[in-house]
Amino acid sequence: MNQQLFDSSIMFKHMLEQNKSLAGKVPQVRPRMASLLECTGNALEGDLAILTLQVADFHLKFSGIGMEAGLACLRACLDEAIERFSAVYPEGALHFIQEASPGDYVLLFEHDGRDPDELFFLYLAYRAAVTQGATERMRLVCGEEIDLRVGFARLEPDRDMPPTAVLFAAVCKAKRLAQQKIDAAAFPSPVEIKNLFAQGFTGVVYQPVVDLVTGMTIGWEAYARGTSGIPIQDALRLFELTGSTEKALEVEQGLCRLAVSGIGRLKPRQKLFLNVGPATLCGHDIQPREFARLIGEFDLERNQMVLEFSERLSFSELAALPEILDAYRDLGFLTAIDDVGAGQSNMMLLARLRPDFFKADITLTRDIECNPFKRLMVETLVLMAEKTGAKVIAEGVETELALSSLVSMGVHAGQGYYLGAPAYPKPEGGMPMPPKASFGQASVGDWKCSSPVGDLLAPCLEVDTEKRVGDVKALLADKPAMCSVVVVEGRTPAGLLMNYNLDKALSSKFGIDLYHRKRITRLMDASPLCVECDTPIEEAARLAMNRVATKIYDDIVITLNGELRGTVSVQKMLDTLAKVQVELAKGSNPLTGLPGNVAIEQEFQRRGREKLPCSMMYVDLDNFKVYNDVYGFSQGDKVILLTSRVLREAVSRQGSPGDFVGHVGGDDFVVIAARGAADAVADAVVTVFATEVPRLYTPEDRDRGFIRGKSRDGMEKDFPLITLSIGILECLFAAPITFEDLSHRVAEVKKFAKSRAGNSVVRDRRAPLGAL
Repeated sequence: MNQQLFDSSIMFKHMLEQNKSLAGKVPQVRPRMASLLECTGNALEGDLAILTLQVADFHLKFSGIGMEAGLACLRACLDEAIERFSAVYPEGALHFIQEASPGDYVLLFEHDGRDPDELFFLYLAYRAAVTQGATERMRLVCGEEIDLRVGFARLEPDRDMPPTAVLFAAVCKAKRLAQQKIDAAAFPSPVEIKNLFAQGFTGVVYQPVVDLVTGMTIGWEAYARGTSGIPIQDALRLFELTGSTEKALEVEQGLCRLAVSGIGRLKPRQKLFLNVGPATLCGHDIQPREFARLIGEFDLERNQMVLEFSERLSFSELAALPEILDAYRDLGFLTAIDDVGAGQSNMMLLARLRPDFFKADITLTRDIECNPFKRLMVETLVLMAEKTGAKVIAEGVETELALSSLVSMGVHAGQGYYLGAPAYPKPEGGMPMPPKASFGQASVGDWKCSSPVGDLLAPCLEVDTEKRVGDVKALLADKPAMCSVVVVEGRTPAGLLMNYNLDKALSSKFGIDLYHRKRITRLMDASPLCVECDTPIEEAARLAMNRVATKIYDDIVITLNGELRGTVSVQKMLDTLAKVQVELAKGSNPLTGLPGNVAIEQEFQRRGREKLPCSMMYVDLDNFKVYNDVYGFSQGDKVILLTSRVLREAVSRQGSPGDFVGHVGGDDFVVIAARGAADAVADAVVTVFATEVPRLYTPEDRDRGFIRGKSRDGMEKDFPLITLSIGILECLFAAPITFEDLSHRVAEVKKFAKSRAGNSVVRDRRAPLGAL
């Protein structure tokens, strides 16, 4: 019975009997053990390609549905594969299908010799049609969803490779492609690709990279600019998928030449950041020397060139990256890992790569001011970078709050529209940096990250340099292991000795005899961490955690104008920072002053415990992103502040005592009001907002009633003025409600409210949450 399932020839025979219309479309049907080379006479002649079909986890998904249902599912997939082939490849000839294992097939066909890019787009059409059709058939057959993965590769004969190796490479390439999520609309068409090569590039633009300590520009990243408006990075991605390495390499080399030739004079410590793609990686035995030759043509220094390798590489490319980076470093180039946090690498691999710069992806920096998890990840990256002698550059810095947060975390440099937009020629100058560790305007009680470390100091034991080890041992005899003594010359710290280090030395063989009568300077750490009283706590913690492992928990010596004032334990400092993090999460939104996420959840839980019925209002802005893009983030902040003010005033006038207004983040707000008050509050909010928000537009845009901007897919279009979408739902708390229940219901109501044009108020007509 199992043999029947595994035998393609039996299954195809049965399938063709059931569907006579398919007869003749597949000249040869081979069981899974047949060799592909039998079909081609042990040679690869003509324009051949393969398609792969694989039902993911077939053996798990269909193990319990029986033989007949399993065969029916496979027949549904193969029906679609054969029927769709002639529609998508009308000039192609399907030679045969081979089964590799149940639910895993290879289709060998001859195409009409088209350009590889055009073949790739045909593959995308075939992939979409087959997966959609097979999914619909599967629902009819067994009511199950499937994950059908369709791959494609051309067979490229090579004199140095036997046909078996060529076939093997093609199958592997097709299956890799099948694993990737691909949006066909994201790539330029074949015609656009031809235009790209015909028209070339008009030049590059340079975005500044700014030092987050000094505010000075330390370098620029080069971006391509094409005459035809084609997204060049998308074209490179397309070349990567189609395997057109030569085209991708041609584009990359052209862009690098333009970037180097247009950068102009660089000061000694300034850098040019150049993106390096998979095409260059493939030629890593040649390309480093090509880069060196190019830099020499324009009288630039190699140590001013930073070559960026993306973290968004395949596992095999990432595995080969350490050796490739070494090839560039050996020639004097600097290296950077781009998109950190958005790719497939891990901390161990990043440590092995040893780049000069880690570029934190925009997905990490976006909303970092209100996301403690992202903050933790960036802080960890900063710590690792400093341990390896590298620097962290945060990409996507688009608001003052994000900048302030990144500065507070010790991030070395930043890049984004708030710090400077891409331009040509390269924009010069810099900008003032916010105070370190201020956390913007966030109110966090008595604890501030900018609080001086001197606020934490404790009195310490101190001895002069003439003190004997035996005397110090007696002084510390009843003290805990983490206690310390500071060795001073006059009032200046000369060293530090932790009690556990003293015990370790004296407990060694002959330790007492060796050290007991020696001066304390023999055992002390002569270079302890000493910081001034006004050093911010976070900076002191960063310095402490950056020490070698053997000193990581040693006390920190606190001085005032170089004179000893006391010590601070690492544990006390970390406990203080933990309090800061908790209070920050609980506290107000830095921009609006409204309670944030933790406070919102706590208010919801309080009403649940006290069984206080309420109306939840979720307020969201429509067309806010494009307003930010067109008018800038400072104007966007004014819209957020307007929304905050309108909400508070409406709740004050129309609401009840105890009603709550919170700021989730960005352009999302929450109002928790007494039952019966929500409608009046929402009407008041909409009325005032509709009157006041047009004043934040230029007279021309206000009169037109729309602005011109780019949609998420990069297309230019007209966008109406900003409006509000308000969703209202009721909570009774007669039955328990989790915050997750509320979040799911809110998301549904919000989605419906945003589907309606203009200012809209939508009430959830379903049974209230928590109703019995």
